[in-house]
Amino acid sequence: MADTLNLVTISGSLRSGSYNTMLLRALPALAPPALRFTALDWSAVPIYNGDVEKAGIPEVVRGLHAAVRGSDGLIIATPEYNHGVPGPLKNVLDWLSVGKSPHGLYGVPVAVCGCSNGTIGTTRSQAMLRQTLAALNAPALPFPQVLVATAQDRFDAEGKLTHEATREFVATWLVEVERWMRKFPRGER
Repeated sequence: MADTLNLVTISGSLRSGSYNTMLLRALPALAPPALRFTALDWSAVPIYNGDVEKAGIPEVVRGLHAAVRGSDGLIIATPEYNHGVPGPLKNVLDWLSVGKSPHGLYGVPVAVCGCSNGTIGTTRSQAMLRQTLAALNAPALPFPQVLVATAQDRFDAEGKLTHEATREFVATWLVEVERWMRKFPRGER
């Protein structure tokens, strides 16, 4: 199992101080040696509109499709807004579901995690996100779940994950992420 896995990541928040982005930045230091991570920038993705799609999928979206399809898997860190997935993140997933078959997410293994400053983490948004991924045939790691609650107490002022129990749990989760991604070899993309 020494072969490198190249995973792409999407933070569900564009906020400069996003705890979800901070969590994704912490992954390389906590991951098994075979995992490599590339953060995807989706800040320029337009709001989905069928007319725009019909006129031609925007270049930024085509780039995301290529990055996800060319990866060994995807990790999504989602916040929870009003008991659900943030609209901008759902918009990116909608864009990744269009175009020539197979669409950007079809058959791509996914791991979901999330942070919030509330007391139950991102339980509800992750449940909604998993429903969307199932509809797109993007198999999501079912367990364990990373639901970082009271995130404001888990990161320092520089955005580093400093809460030791959370670091240990995320490291254990990443071992399972590697196992999950290897169940879905990405030979032909």
